[in-house]
Amino acid sequence: MDLFLWWRGEPWSWSDWASSFGLGAVTTMIVGMLLARRQGNIQEALADLELTEKVAYMTFSVSQLREASAPELTYRALYDCRAGLSLVPLARRPMQEEYLRTVSRVLETITDGLGSSLRSHAQWTHGDWSNFATVVGTLRETAMFHARRSKIVAAHWADGIDTTTQRLLRIGTAPVPFEVFHAHFTEGADRIRTTLDWQALSEMARRDNGTVRLSMISTDLAPYGLAALEGYHAPWYRDASRSGEVEYDHRAAMPIRHTELVTDLSVLQGDRRSRIGALRDQYATQLDGRGVSLILATYALDPDRSLVLDGNHRLTALAQLVARGCPARLIEFRLTAPVSSAILPDLIHYETG
Repeated sequence: MDLFLWWRGEPWSWSDWASSFGLGAVTTMIVGMLLARRQGNIQEALADLELTEKVAYMTFSVSQLREASAPELTYRALYDCRAGLSLVPLARRPMQEEYLRTVSRVLETITDGLGSSLRSHAQWTHGDWSNFATVVGTLRETAMFHARRSKIVAAHWADGIDTTTQRLLRIGTAPVPFEVFHAHFTEGADRIRTTLDWQALSEMARRDNGTVRLSMISTDLAPYGLAALEGYHAPWYRDASRSGEVEYDHRAAMPIRHTELVTDLSVLQGDRRSRIGALRDQYATQLDGRGVSLILATYALDPDRSLVLDGNHRLTALAQLVARGCPARLIEFRLTAPVSSAILPDLIHYETG
C-alpha cells in the first residue's frame, strides 16, 4: 500500500499510518463491543425464553404433584429443575429469581407428598425408587456446582434446595422412613387411633439402632384363602363367653382375631357391625376381577402375628369377601418395636416374661 501511494505521488508519513491504524483499532474495538453486547442480549433473551417455558411447566406440574406422585411425573419435574440451572447465569435477574423460586416450590411439593403419605411406597417399584434416588442425587450435584459459581444460586441453595434434596434422598433410600409412617397415620385420612406412644417411638427411631424399624409386606389373598389372615389381631376384646366386647384392661379380656369375625359379628358393638357391613358392601361394588387392595398399619407381635393399628374395620370387611371367593391384596406397613404396654397399652396381652 505504501509503494502504491508513493507511485501515485501521495506517500503517507509515519504519523498518517499511525493515525490510520489507531482509527482502525478503535473502530474494530467499538464494533466488537457492539456485537458482543448484541450477542449478550440475544443469549439473555434465549435464556429467559427457555426458563420461562420451564417455569410454566413446573408451575403446572405442582398441582399434578399434589394430587398424585406418579414416578414419571416426579422424574419430569426434577429433570426440569436440573436442566435450567445452567441457564440461570445467562438470564436477567428477575427471571433468575422466578426460576429458582419455582424450583424450590417444586422440591417442597414433592417432599410434602412423599414425606407425608405411604401411597408412593405402596405403588412404586424398587426400580422406581432407585431411579428417583439417582435423579435427586444428580440434581443435588448440579445445584452444588452452580452454587459455587453463582451468588443467586448459592442463596437459594442455602435457603432450601440443600435441605429438601437431602430429605428427598432419605425418603428415596430408606426402606420405609419412620417419619413418613408417622405423618401418614397421624396427619392424613388414615389415622391410628390406638394410644400409641409416638414420642417414645420417634426417640427410638432417631437412635437408628434397629430397635424401631418398618417394612412393607405385600400379600395376595386367593379366593377363600383365609389362612393368610390367621395372624392378624384386632385391638378389640371379648370375654370368654363371647357375650360381647369388653375393654382391653378387663380381667377376662381376650383379643379378637379378624378371622373369628368372618361369619359372625355378633360379639362386636352395633356401630362396628354397621360400619363393617357398609365397607363390605362398598368393596363388593368395586370388584373388577382384580380384587380389592387394602393398606394396613400393623405392630409386629412375633414373626407370625401382628396387631392391626389401622384398618381393622376394612380388614374385617375384606376377610368376609375373601371367604365368599373374592381375591384381594394387602399392603401392610409393619412396625417392629419392643412389645411393651408402655408403648401401647394393648400390648399387655402379648408381653412375655
